[in-house]
Amino acid sequence: MAGKAPEQALYYADRWISDYSGGVAAGHCRASALLGMGQAENAAKLLEKLAENIAESDSGFRPVLYTQAARAWQAAGNRDNTYLAYSSALSALPADQKKLRYQLYLARGTLQIMRGHFKAAVDDLTHAIEQDNQNFEGFLQRAKAYRKRRHFIRARLDIRLAQKLNKDSADILLESGILYRERGNKPGARQAWQTLIDRYPETDLAAVAQENIDLLVVE
Repeated sequence: MAGKAPEQALYYADRWISDYSGGVAAGHCRASALLGMGQAENAAKLLEKLAENIAESDSGFRPVLYTQAARAWQAAGNRDNTYLAYSSALSALPADQKKLRYQLYLARGTLQIMRGHFKAAVDDLTHAIEQDNQNFEGFLQRAKAYRKRRHFIRARLDIRLAQKLNKDSADILLESGILYRERGNKPGARQAWQTLIDRYPETDLAAVAQENIDLLVVE
């Protein structure tokens, strides 16, 4: 209901809270409704409050609440608070939760790239890879961070590792082309982007690849 009729979901969540003392579950429903209504900041604040005040018996849900708060802060465009919420989720996470730990380090590392904190991004993405070295996304994002730091050899090594894990990824082809261009290899860049266009025509990434090819002529 929070996705299809958020105002109605908010009404029921508030009744659940006031009439039946719904606790964390009702608060979570309210936050979901607020997010559905486009009130991402209010949703994020509520999710963090729920995480901070959650009963010890339900503490296993705390990392999930912080993770959702991070996504809400990201939807609100507040990258600093997004970072803090992801950090809180990691701090609250039990040691045996490798899958969620991977996802959190990956998300925070990707966020660090957007924040321009490239060394911190490499650190987070390395932690993600340590949790799961069979998922290409960690290597792809770390390649971007290395490229931003102008560590081109390390970036190319990560691209190759990513390609071994997922040879058909359009995102890898796009990043590979960008890395070639950064190193002055225009033919390599053109080939990577043309391969993307040939494999994935009529996609947004193909359009980006075509724009990049067009820019090669201008350069």
